[in-house]
Formats: sequence, structure tokens, C-alpha cells
Amino acid sequence: MCSSIYAMTTQGYFNLSGLGDYLEEIARAGKDVDGAAQRALQKGSVILQDGMTSLVPIGDAAKGDPHPGNLLRHIQIKGPLQEGNYSFAEVGVIHDIAFTDPDTAIYANVQEYGSATNHAQPYIRPAIDGKKSAVMREMKQSLSEEGFL
Repeated sequence: MCSSIYAMTTQGYFNLSGLGDYLEEIARAGKDVDGAAQRALQKGSVILQDGMTSLVPIGDAAKGDPHPGNLLRHIQIKGPLQEGNYSFAEVGVIHDIAFTDPDTAIYANVQEYGSATNHAQPYIRPAIDGKKSAVMREMKQSLSEEGFL
């Protein structure tokens, strides 16, 4: 069993794979490991989302930005999801038409990485770097509260 949080437009990868054997043993004992992992992922995802929203550049309508706050509104959480024994969540500007239109997805990448005419204003990578420990702590705390650690 492996659980992860991804952050989009770049990917941040948080996993519980170091606990895989332990969690598999608990699953064999009849406990709901998948549910606990998904609840832990949700809690970790919220911390990462908060980090991104605190750093995202927000345009100013008075300075001609036609969509101030659009990027902020598109920092979302998709999941937790599960594929087999693998649980994960995506956090950020999700590249899925159900979450983000193509123009916003392109704009999100330009903000994160820059372009030939715009300097980068990263908000995803710094959030991942700054919140990694807090995310892992929250996920471990969640599992601990459910009696898994």
C-alpha cells in the first residue's frame, strides 16, 4: 500500500511507502487502512493547498488584470483517489478539464515557471518545500489518531 499527495502544475510527491509493510500487516488484521490513508491524505492536502494559496500571485484589476484571483480560485484538491493499493491526491492547479480550463492551466504554468516575456512567480514549488514537514506531520498524526502508528 502506498499513499501520496501530488501537487500540480509541478508535482510534489509525498508518500507513506516507508510504512507500507506495517500498513499491509494492519490491513490483514482487518482494519480499514485505505480509509485511514485517504483521511490522512485529505488532511495533508489541505495544508499544502493553504501553502499554495498563501503564495499565489494575485493580479490587480486596477492595473488591468482582467481576472484577478482566478488562479487562486483554481488551486484545488482532487481526491483522495485510489488505484489498487495506491492512494493519492492532487493539489494545485489540476490539469483536468473538470477542474481547470486550458487557458488557466497555461497561465498557471507561466506564473510558476515564467516565460520569455514574464518572470516566474513560483507558488507551488515553494509551498511544497515549505510545507513538506507539516504535511507529513499531519498525515502521521491522522494515522496515529486512528490507531495506526
